[in-house]
Amino acid sequence: MARVLPIMPAAVPTLDELAADPMRANTLPAHAAEALQSKCLLVLNALWGRCLTARATVSEAPNEPLADTLLDVGEAAKRLATTRDWLYRHADKLSFTVRNGRQLRFSAAGIARYIRERQGA
Repeated sequence: MARVLPIMPAAVPTLDELAADPMRANTLPAHAAEALQSKCLLVLNALWGRCLTARATVSEAPNEPLADTLLDVGEAAKRLATTRDWLYRHADKLSFTVRNGRQLRFSAAGIARYIRERQGA
């Protein structure tokens, strides 16, 4: 009776090895390529989530506080060197406007970003 030798699967390269030589992906069996792709997508999604979380918790400029402060109309008008009336008229168009019911407030960090953007323009 003939002895059947087990077929040894080809060694599947690590992701680091594939990154170093992407052409190796052409020699992978389809099931191995699909498995590696699934792992890559899981890691990619986890990394993307981490990046989004980091962006949301770290201020854009070193001088900005981590927690935003909401300003009333008078304080916001002073920072923007404008009138309270102008702020009331343009509140719906300004990205740093925060409404809580009838209460109108303005994000201090948003105002700082708004001023920086206009200074660079």
